[in-house]
Amino acid sequence: MSHDTIRWGVLSTASISDSLIPGLLAADGCELAGIASRSRDRAEAAGARWGCPAYASYEAVLDDPSIDAVYVPLPNHLHAEWTVRALEAGKHVLCEKPLALTVGDVDMIAAAAQRTSRHVLEAFMYRHAPRWRHAVELVASGAIGRPRLVRIGFAFAVPLDTANIRFIPEVGGGIIWDMGCYASNMARGILGQEPTEVFGFPEVREGQATETTVTGVMRFPHQTTAPFWVSFDFPNPFAQVEVMGSDGWLLLPGTGFRREPFTKLILHQGGDEVYTDGVEPTTETFPFVDPYRLEVEHLADVIRGRAPLAFTLADARANTAVLEAMHASIARGAPAPVTGG
Repeated sequence: MSHDTIRWGVLSTASISDSLIPGLLAADGCELAGIASRSRDRAEAAGARWGCPAYASYEAVLDDPSIDAVYVPLPNHLHAEWTVRALEAGKHVLCEKPLALTVGDVDMIAAAAQRTSRHVLEAFMYRHAPRWRHAVELVASGAIGRPRLVRIGFAFAVPLDTANIRFIPEVGGGIIWDMGCYASNMARGILGQEPTEVFGFPEVREGQATETTVTGVMRFPHQTTAPFWVSFDFPNPFAQVEVMGSDGWLLLPGTGFRREPFTKLILHQGGDEVYTDGVEPTTETFPFVDPYRLEVEHLADVIRGRAPLAFTLADARANTAVLEAMHASIARGAPAPVTGG
C-alpha cells in the first residue's frame, strides 16, 4: 500500500451497511471509495446516499486497484466465497458475522489470506467497544473471583416473513447463525476459553423453515457453563450479558451498539449478597462510542502495519466450530461436542 488513507469498497447494499457505513465515514484515515450492487439502480441510489462512486457489480470493486479493503455484508452463505475472491484480488476484508458456515470454509479463507498476505477480520463490532474490553479485563484480573457462569441472552422480535433471508436455511438463515454467533463469541471471549460441548433446544415458529428461538448451554472447562438464549420471537432482556464468579458478578445492561446515549457496567464484589448490610454494586458509565467505527479503524491500523490483528482467523474458526455444534445438538436432541475448533 502506497498511501496512508485506506480506501474501502462495500459489496452490496444490504441493510446492515446502514450501521457500518456511518462508522466507516467517521473512521480516522479511511475513505468510502465505492459501493456495489448487482442492480445498477440500487448501486447508484446507494452511491448518491453515501456520497461515493457506484459499481454495477461486486467484481468491479475487486478489479479496482485503488481500493485497499472491502466490507462484505452479503447473505451468510456467500461470505466465504466473496471473502476468498476479495483476498485473491489483493483486498483486505472485513466480513460480517458469521464469517463462514463451516470450519472447512474458514480454513479455505485462512489459506487464501496466507497465500495473498492479506488480513481478514470477522465483524463482531461489540468486541472493540470500551465497555466490553473493560469487562474482559475485569474477569481476567480476578475481579469477581473464578468465573463460573456466563449468562447471555439476545433477542428481537422479527415478524413472520418467509422471504426474509434470516428465515431461509439455504442461505444460512436461522437464529443460530444470526445471533447464536454472538452468544458463542461473547462467552468464549469473556472467559478466554473454548467450550467442550453444547446443548440446545430449538423452537420453530409456525410458518418458518428455520429455528426462531434456541435456548441452551455451553459447557466450558473448570466447571464453568454459559446458559444462553437467542430469539426472533421476543424483545431483548435488560442485560444481554451477566458473568457470575466465585466472589462477585458483573452485568452489562443494554447492547452498547444501538446508539444508546450511554451504557453501564454494574459490578458486585465480595461474598455478601447485594444490598445486604448496605452492600451495593458499583456502576461505571460509558458514553456511546460507535463500535463500527472502532472495528474499521482497527483493521485499517492492521493494514498499515501499526497494530497486530486482535481477532484472528483461528478465533473465527473456533467460533464456527461452536455454531456447528449448536446445529448438531438441536438436530440430535442431545449435547454435541465442540470439535474442529
